Amino acid sequence: MPTPAAPHPLARILLATDLSARSDRALDRAVALARETGAALTVLHVSEPDAAEEIGTEDRLRQAEARLLADLPAAVLADIGAPSGPVTIRTRVADGDPAATIRRIAEDEGFDLIVTGLARSEPLGRLLLGDTVDRLLRRSAVPVLVVRRRATGPYRRMLIATDLSAPARRAAEAALTLLPEVPATVIHAFETPFQKISTDPAVQIRAHGDTAARRLTDEIDALAVPTARLDGLTRIVLPGPADDAVATELARDHADLVVLGTRGQGVVAEAVLGSMAKRILARVEPDVLVVPRGH
Repeated sequence: MPTPAAPHPLARILLATDLSARSDRALDRAVALARETGAALTVLHVSEPDAAEEIGTEDRLRQAEARLLADLPAAVLADIGAPSGPVTIRTRVADGDPAATIRRIAEDEGFDLIVTGLARSEPLGRLLLGDTVDRLLRRSAVPVLVVRRRATGPYRRMLIATDLSAPARRAAEAALTLLPEVPATVIHAFETPFQKISTDPAVQIRAHGDTAARRLTDEIDALAVPTARLDGLTRIVLPGPADDAVATELARDHADLVVLGTRGQGVVAEAVLGSMAKRILARVEPDVLVVPRGH
C-alpha cells in the first residue's frame, strides 16, 4: 500500500449540498472556513436522476444551478465571525449518484476537505446522517466534515479522539494541519482489565492511567506537525470506552468539533465505521471531522 501523503494546510474545500433548508448550516460553515483559511470553496450539488420526472437532464441541471446560485448571496454576506479575507466560490452541478459523484470529484480533483450536513433530525432530537453522508464517511479518501451546528464564529476548540493507532495518528495530523489556528485537546480512553475483581480498583485505574498518559505523550510527540502546534495541545486520558470518554470531556469543555479517524476505506471501512467511530458519531452533538486512514 502506498505511503499516505503528508498533511498540508487547507487550500480547497468541496461543499456538498442537496439544496434543502437543512443544508444551510453546512453552507455557512464552509464559507466561514474559506474566510478563515483563505481556501477556495466549490459548492457542489449532485442532481440524482428520477425515472418519474418529465424534464430532461440539461433542464434539471439548469434548475439546480439556478437554485444553487440563489442560495449563495445570503451565506456569502452573512456576518459569520470576523472575515479575514475574500472568499473565492465556484458553483457546480453534476448528474449521478450523489455519494459516488461527490467522492469521485473530491478525490480526482484534489480537494482537501468535503463539507456536508445532516439528512434530518427526528422529533426527539436524534440527528440522522442519511445514506449519502453515511456512504461518504465509509468510502471517501478525503476528510469529511459533518456539520451539525450553525456557525456563529470560528471553531473554539477541537477534541481529537485517539486509540493510539496509525489511523488515529493520521487523523490528528490532518486536523492539526488543516485547522492550524483551532485550539485542540487530544483524548485517549484506556481500558482497565480485571478492574471488577481487583482488591483496589482505584490503584489499578491509576496505574493504567499513568501508562496511558505516557503512551499518549509519546504518540503526540511523534506527530508530523510543527513543534509549536504540539506544545499548545491539551492531553487527557480517561478510563472506559472511547464514546463515554468523549461524551464526558465534551460535557466539561464544550469543544465544538470532534475529530475521528477510520481504520480503512472501501469495504474494510464498512465494519470499522460501524464500531466505535459510529458510536461516537451517534452520541456527540458538535460537528465531526472524519479522516480516512489513507489520507
